[in-house]
Amino acid sequence: MSADMTTPRRRFIRNSRASPPTRLRSCPVLLATAVALACRPAPLQAQASRIGGEVALASQLVDRGLAITPATPVLQGAISWASPGGWSLGLAGGVEARSPGRPVMALARVSRSWALSDDWRAQAGLLYYDYRRNRMPDRAEANLYFTYRDSVTLGLSAIHVGDDGERHFRGAVDVAVSWPLTRHVSLSAGAGIAEVAVGSYGPGHHPYYEHGYGYGYGYSRLRTYGYGNLGLAWSDGPWRLQVDRNMNSLGARRVYGAHAPPHWVASLTRSF
Repeated sequence: MSADMTTPRRRFIRNSRASPPTRLRSCPVLLATAVALACRPAPLQAQASRIGGEVALASQLVDRGLAITPATPVLQGAISWASPGGWSLGLAGGVEARSPGRPVMALARVSRSWALSDDWRAQAGLLYYDYRRNRMPDRAEANLYFTYRDSVTLGLSAIHVGDDGERHFRGAVDVAVSWPLTRHVSLSAGAGIAEVAVGSYGPGHHPYYEHGYGYGYGYSRLRTYGYGNLGLAWSDGPWRLQVDRNMNSLGARRVYGAHAPPHWVASLTRSF
């Protein structure tokens, strides 16, 4: 997912979980960066009070190995505020580039980070995802992430999904790695296990009513699945270009029917 900006590497501009940057997916006008940016965590580093943000263009939004949007360019935007005490607030969002006036998702986040030692930091956060167009149920999420030297991130999440008739929380566990290879290029990888409601849909009977595929709505039962991503990222100053191969153990045809999206996702991000 790709969704990767609000929670450690998942999603709104890096589509999984890797070293966490403090960002969130935007709302209406900024609605552009949330999903891809939101699939990532807020930076776990104490810093002077400041306001920052990101804008990005991604080929698709992916969250925990599952496509949130069809395979069409998505414009994203996010803005965040961080205090010297480790508190952070953020908003993010995304719109399909071909329909900029119709947001696909918005995200709000509040988090608190602190140092555990010289090498380790922790971050606890609360997030709310509002899916605007694809008939996916909204969800609230609480997570706790531990980051080692800004290179390895371990996370635990408790997720409550609305409108699915479920009362209990779903869980997710993931690990993300961002490893420098050269001055500007780094390896990006992640893996995890999560619970999701997936039904066996036939072609033309999916939540993505405009595009013919989707998941998580009208499901038959809750399933535990594995997911991961592997890719390369190039960065120079405020610019970042990333290409990831996303995978999940559910099987494309079971989740999306005959309209399975591509596994590769690319994104270009500009931070400020």
